Amino acid sequence: MKVCVICMKWGDAYGPEYVNLLYRAVQDNLSLEHDFICISDDFTGLEPGIKQQPFAFPQLDRPLWAHGKWPKLQMFDRRIVGQYDAALFLDLDLLITGNLDPLFQITLDKGGLYLMPKLRGFVWRMIPAGVWDLVPWLMNKVTRGNSSVVAFFPSEQFHLFDAFDGDIHLPKYENDQDYISAQAYKRRCFPKNWCTGLIHLVPYWPFGLIYKPYRKLPRRPKIVIFNGRPNPHELVNDDIGSWGARRRRAYGGIRWVRDYLAKYGHPT
Repeated sequence: MKVCVICMKWGDAYGPEYVNLLYRAVQDNLSLEHDFICISDDFTGLEPGIKQQPFAFPQLDRPLWAHGKWPKLQMFDRRIVGQYDAALFLDLDLLITGNLDPLFQITLDKGGLYLMPKLRGFVWRMIPAGVWDLVPWLMNKVTRGNSSVVAFFPSEQFHLFDAFDGDIHLPKYENDQDYISAQAYKRRCFPKNWCTGLIHLVPYWPFGLIYKPYRKLPRRPKIVIFNGRPNPHELVNDDIGSWGARRRRAYGGIRWVRDYLAKYGHPT
C-alpha cells in the first residue's frame, strides 16, 4: 500500500515555513509510511524530505484562480497521485491535533472521497457530533464538503482534474469544494468532530465571555482549521486582542497553539 499527503503553496499568502511546519507535524502524527508532496510555484526553503511537484493549472486563467481556490484540483492530477493507493490533501492554514491514521483508514476501508463536513444552517450545526456518528448517511446528505481536508482513492477521482472546464463549471459552482462535493465519486464526509474550525471552538456570545474552551487543546478533533484571520502565529500571545466572528468573539493568545508552533517550527 502506497499513500501520500499533499499540500499546496502558490503565490505569497504562505511562505515555506508553513509547508515545513505541516510536514513536521504530519511526520509526528501519521504512522503509515507515506510521501509528503508539495505542489508549488516556488520550492525555496522547503525541507529535503518534501517531494516537489510543479504547479500547473492551465485550465483556467490566473486572474480566476484565487476566488474559488480552483488550482486545488491539482490534487487529483494523475501525474501527481497516480501511483498512490490513497491520498490526503491538507491546507496549510491548519494544525494537526491528533492521529491522522483514521483519515486514511476510513478511506481505504470504504473507498470514494472524504471531506471535512460543512453543515448548512444553524440547526444542523447545533446537532451534537455523537448524533451524526449514528446517522452518517444523513450528514452526507445535508452537508457539502470543505476542501481544507480531503482523503480519496486517486484512481477514482482523476476526472475531477481531467474534466474540469472553467467555461462550464465556474458559472455552476462557486468554488472548488462545491465542485468536488457535487462531482466526486462516492463523496462522503468525515465524522463531524474529526476536523473543526478554530472559530467553532469559540462559544456564541454572550457565553464566550465566560466559557473559553478554545484555550484548551481540543480532545476529539484531529485537525483544527484556521479559515482566514487569525493565523496561528498571531495567537502566540495576547497582543492580538479580540478576534473571531461577529457572534463568536474570543480574546488573546492560545497556549496550545504557541506550544505547537514551538514544537514544529514557528512560521512568521
